[in-house]
Amino acid sequence: MHREVRLFKGLKQPSTFFYQLNEMEALKGYKKRVSFLFLLSIIIFGLIASFGIGMDPLSKELTKLSPTTFELEKFLFFSGRLIAGILYAAIILFFSALIFWTISNEGEYRKLVITQGLVLIILLFEKLTYIPLSLFFSLEWFSSPLSFGVIAQYLTSKSWVVYLLGSFSLFKIWIFYIQYKGVKALTNQKNWIIWLAILLLNLFFWSINALLAYVSITTLI
Repeated sequence: MHREVRLFKGLKQPSTFFYQLNEMEALKGYKKRVSFLFLLSIIIFGLIASFGIGMDPLSKELTKLSPTTFELEKFLFFSGRLIAGILYAAIILFFSALIFWTISNEGEYRKLVITQGLVLIILLFEKLTYIPLSLFFSLEWFSSPLSFGVIAQYLTSKSWVVYLLGSFSLFKIWIFYIQYKGVKALTNQKNWIIWLAILLLNLFFWSINALLAYVSITTLI
């Protein structure tokens, strides 16, 4: 079977998508799709940066910097966010797929990368929701009403816990579903092993995200 990979179909019809993906003898359009995902990540990270989201530490130094220095700092911030978009896509696509590939009995690595491509699209869409939350409601990402960060803020004053629970949102439930359907179809592994790998991988990412936020470093995950 030599059908072309259609990523957005995987979001609408995951069962059919992963069945067809598993049956494909050759991944037509693989490099083009991966390049598209990297470009999409760069654009969204750049768009978020263009609204000044994440620039709070720099804005506090506005009165201490000359106009030229401040513009240079803004340029470096924007450039850094573009690079972050590249690294973000690489980690989500290749590192995550590698973890799932290690538990696979028969799965092809590139097909697992495609699975993570759907995950990356969902994560980037979630990041887009942070724009109106920040611009219109002055809410941080961990205070999104779609996450458990709001509940966490009522239960504890520990920042790290708030950041960790704020990383878990309704989008992550969607991701769990996509990852399970994809890894199950492509690896034919036992359910408990798949779920364990999914939970541990995502907990690892959330913990890193919480740690970066806790030490006031711009989040990547």
